[in-house]
Amino acid sequence: MARDGGQSTVEQAEEIIRRLRGVVAARVVPTADGDIDVVHVLGQADRSPKLIAVDVVSALAAELGVTLDARQVRVAAMRPEDQTPAVPQARLKFVGLSLSVVRDSAEVKVHLEDRGMLYEGIAAGPNVPRHRLALVAQAALRAVEVFLRAQGLLVFEGVGLPRVGEHEVAVVTVTLAGADQETLSGSSIVRDDPREAVVRAVLAAVNRPISWLTANR
Repeated sequence: MARDGGQSTVEQAEEIIRRLRGVVAARVVPTADGDIDVVHVLGQADRSPKLIAVDVVSALAAELGVTLDARQVRVAAMRPEDQTPAVPQARLKFVGLSLSVVRDSAEVKVHLEDRGMLYEGIAAGPNVPRHRLALVAQAALRAVEVFLRAQGLLVFEGVGLPRVGEHEVAVVTVTLAGADQETLSGSSIVRDDPREAVVRAVLAAVNRPISWLTANR
């Protein structure tokens, strides 16, 4: 849904939220109609996530006339700089993938698991060997987004299989969408199947934003 100046409701909402006190980064997930579904916020350590959530709801109501339930605003707080951060634990586990080919098209499905729940990501494209690893990476990112309930948050940039010493290594780069468009990278040594290594590299790349966005679940 477009508003003044040609900006969508989602774009305007992200600008408003990023101006709020204590907000480091924000990402608004739209509904199919372009309205606001979920708001993800990374907040500073010295401001309460509950207060930030209240500010977000109030600001969007006042400036855009948008009414949100507080449960639609998910705030993850940064740790204080003088606190030793705990090593984030990867919650998602790779459990399998499949590749199907129909004429000139290929479709990859990647399945991830968290506490007994499965999350499926799908990517399709030309059936060209050099593109298959890219489809695997994209499918893995879609599965992560299904887990996060945040479509469009993670943008695939590239994948490669460079040789480091005696080992082939899968390397993936991903952009975290938002104002700063942070680029993330992950790697995994190829053991048997390069496709599995690519999925594990994706999980390594997105481990930190997963820990941010699921902190208050």
